[in-house]
Amino acid sequence: MLDSLLDDDYEQNSESYNITPLEGLKEPRHSDVCLGHQNIEKQILDLYHNGQMPHAVIFSGPRGIGKSTFAFRTARFLLKHGLKDSNQGGLFGDALPTEPLTTLDVAKDDPVFSKIAAGGHPDLITIERAIDPRKGTIKEALDVDTARKVTPFLRMTPSEGGWRVVIIDDADTMNRNAQNALLKILEEPPKNTLLILIAHRIGAMIPTIRSRCRTMTFQSLSHTDMDKLLDKVAGAALSGDQKAMIMAMAEGQIGKAIDLYENEGLETLQSLIALCASWPDMPWVDIHHLADQIGRAGQENAYMAFEQSFLWMTSTMTFAKAKGENALQKPLYQGVFSSMMAHYSLEQWLNICENLKEHFERARYANLDKRQAVLAAFSYLDAN
Repeated sequence: MLDSLLDDDYEQNSESYNITPLEGLKEPRHSDVCLGHQNIEKQILDLYHNGQMPHAVIFSGPRGIGKSTFAFRTARFLLKHGLKDSNQGGLFGDALPTEPLTTLDVAKDDPVFSKIAAGGHPDLITIERAIDPRKGTIKEALDVDTARKVTPFLRMTPSEGGWRVVIIDDADTMNRNAQNALLKILEEPPKNTLLILIAHRIGAMIPTIRSRCRTMTFQSLSHTDMDKLLDKVAGAALSGDQKAMIMAMAEGQIGKAIDLYENEGLETLQSLIALCASWPDMPWVDIHHLADQIGRAGQENAYMAFEQSFLWMTSTMTFAKAKGENALQKPLYQGVFSSMMAHYSLEQWLNICENLKEHFERARYANLDKRQAVLAAFSYLDAN
């Protein structure tokens, strides 16, 4: 029960991790950095060299761990090296390599890399959620009209004599009609085509889609890989303790780590801990002041940081309660967390976490007043 309540605290927020690329770490289409996922890379290479590349794959796993970056990495590889059993030369007249390739790397100065980065490769299209013209924001779901672009593209002859590749991001947001629009092409796939479906919640994909795709499950990034990527993002701007805290909150998801770093997640967490320092007394005057700040128009990022930090704080205490351990091995937080953990039973903490997840989800999808959403979140802590 504990895992089911706390597993995907951030997954339901479809706007999460729509981040602005920071210096040293670029968005997936442009990135030549893709750490982790060596087992998936080996699977792709083995399938390619054995002439067994599937016509469709699902890249499944938590949001923000590099699935999109890996999808473009795979696309570059296939569009660079062409067909394994082709008697023709490479795409640009080079002889195909006789020794098996050991990496999906494609050099940044390669024409294939440049074309894909510019969005101009004729044998690759990316399907994404569209912009809602009325709201100016990304739509919650990938609609059927967008999904219908896949079939005519894959049925065309490859412009450069090799593969045609489609990357569908946020594929798990497709409704039933959009997913059904893909079934015909999955039932009768043209040769030398690859459809990559990126899904953060594979359970949202209908069984007939899943049965016609090969699923590759991505894991959260290791501590070492997260450390390297955060160095590229923040450099010396984070102290060792700050980096450790972001890594703890991000749980192996570099997208979440960047989101927290950009949106002052550390500062928000410290504010929450300060407000809870007088536990079990709640400083409602200060809480109302925080709610007024976060609830103002234009403070969407601040509110998102609050939601993420609040969920992480309560889930951390719940896990610690379950394990009989201190929440964090940091004196700054130990006193507050230990006092709050002791106040409630494990069953009460589980209920708090479940109620908070439902609360933030309701607030998000019903577009509730953010000020009231902040106040209500603290009420869940004060009501048990």
